[in-house]
This record gives sequence, C-alpha cells and structure tokens, in this order.
Amino acid sequence: MIPKRETKQYSMWINGLWVEAQNGKRFTRESPSEGVIVGEYPQADKADTDAAVAAARQAFDEGLWPHMPGVERARLLNRVADAIRKERDELAEIEVLESGKPISQARDEMDGCAGLWEYAATLARHIYGDTYNNLGKDMIGMILREPIGVVSMITPWNFPLLIISQKLPFALAAGCTAVVKPSELTPGTSRSCRLAQWRGQYRDWLWCSRWGTLGQPP
Repeated sequence: MIPKRETKQYSMWINGLWVEAQNGKRFTRESPSEGVIVGEYPQADKADTDAAVAAARQAFDEGLWPHMPGVERARLLNRVADAIRKERDELAEIEVLESGKPISQARDEMDGCAGLWEYAATLARHIYGDTYNNLGKDMIGMILREPIGVVSMITPWNFPLLIISQKLPFALAAGCTAVVKPSELTPGTSRSCRLAQWRGQYRDWLWCSRWGTLGQPP
C-alpha cells in the first residue's frame, strides 16, 4: 500500500516575494512512481512571465548586483551551496517523488549541485579584463568583461536542480540577473535557489522564478 503523503505547496519567487499566478490558477504533479499527487504549483502564463522579466530588468538596471564586487557575489553564491547541502535529503526526496529516480542518484545530484554553486563562486572572484600594448605606437587595446543583462533559462525535467545549477550560478557570478522556468513536471527543487534566506539589501535584486505548464492542460 502506498503511504499517504502530504502534497507540497509551492509559489513563485519574483522580485523578492513569494507570489501566486496572476490568473489564480494552480496545477498538480503526480508522482510517476507512486501515482499520488506530490506537489501543487502556480500555473503561470504570459502576464507572470512579463512581471518576472520586468523585475529582473529593473534589478539589473537599478540594483546593486551587477555592480557588487566579485568577492561579495562569491559569498552569496556559497551561501546557496551551503543551503543545498543542508537541505540535501529533503531536496533529494522531492526529486524522487516528482521524477521517479532512485534516491541514491538524487542525493548524488544534490552534492553535484552544491559543488557547481561553489565553483561559480570561485569564478565570481576571477572575472577580469585584458589590456594590449603591442598594437602600435600610441595605441592600447582594452577588454572589459561586463554583465550582459537579464538571462532567461528553461530547464528540462530529468535533472531539474542539477541543470539549473549548471546555468544560474554562473550567470549570477558574472553579475547578471535571471528568470528561470523549470519544467512543469519537476519544478519543486528549484526553490532551493531561493534568495529569501539571504538577509539584508541584496534579496530583492537577484533572480526570478516562474512556473508554467507549456501546454499541459489545467
């Protein structure tokens, strides 16, 4: 007999706040291995996407993140890595329930995710430009590496947090803001990247996450 499980409730993280879809709709995910509903999520649409992009754009244009010293960005990225390690078993269980993968694999993936955030943190300290003084008399060349703006990310269902961790922390390390759309089949673990746990002035400036169904019927 399949044990009764509590259906986890999720919201979207946009502009430093947990919010519902503007249309008020939600959808559910049934575990492929157990056949029970394991999560309920906002059914985002174009309006929510526009809100997330606008918030990320404003954060980039007016916020602190793109101008923050690399060492400060590195510290915050390491805090996400610490949070993933701390919540490893819970996050692994969410991925098992949503995707049906073995628990041992899911735990290994969480370790890999934390490692990627730590790796990105080291890169945040080493983003620098170049100068060239061999171009000719009275000539010098200069390369500046600067954040490009808002980065959008759509990730698949099979390695949910791992693939987000291959993309999001590196965009943040470079000083970009981001909008992340995880798969509607396995969106639960994307909450681990939430920045609500980052206290103080930075929490509203970094990234937005929106969940939709990409054609899945309500």
